[in-house]
Amino acid sequence: MFCPRCGQQAAEEVRFCSRCGLPLDAAAGLVAAGDGSAQPESARANVGLTPRQRGMRKGLMITAGGVFFFVIVAILSTIKDDFLPVLLFAGLIITVGVMRMLYGFLLEEHAPAGKTSKQPAELPRERERAAELPPARAVPANVYAKPGAQTSDMAAPPSVTESTTRLLDEDEAGRRT
Repeated sequence: MFCPRCGQQAAEEVRFCSRCGLPLDAAAGLVAAGDGSAQPESARANVGLTPRQRGMRKGLMITAGGVFFFVIVAILSTIKDDFLPVLLFAGLIITVGVMRMLYGFLLEEHAPAGKTSKQPAELPRERERAAELPPARAVPANVYAKPGAQTSDMAAPPSVTESTTRLLDEDEAGRRT
């Protein structure tokens, strides 16, 4: 058997990969089952839940934890008054839990996470096309680039004396006429 994470070959009776430490008994269970039934119970329990149900469940767990924390802090604050500010924190936890339940109830979808009713099922050919690369561009990218300057053909700057000589020549030509 080979490790699914790093590819290290391992004997069948080995429980963990010697290179990366992956538990191979769980991987062997997945390979033997072939249909994913070797998942942990907690993962299988959440498969059929909609996002709304998962949100409500999370909010209920936060609220229940906050109420439990509030009761413990309330009992401790009756014994000693130093725990009174912690009651505000417990109330905040309860508020967060209630807000999470409201968010799940009002704003999350009621459809299962894996199946969306809004989109039709893809055809097998469309799935194959999605895995392909996009088609080549019809216009090459260098068409859009600005042409660079030809630095090897730069003209030498004119000399300072050329301008003076030209002015003198013009002045002399003006005197002759």
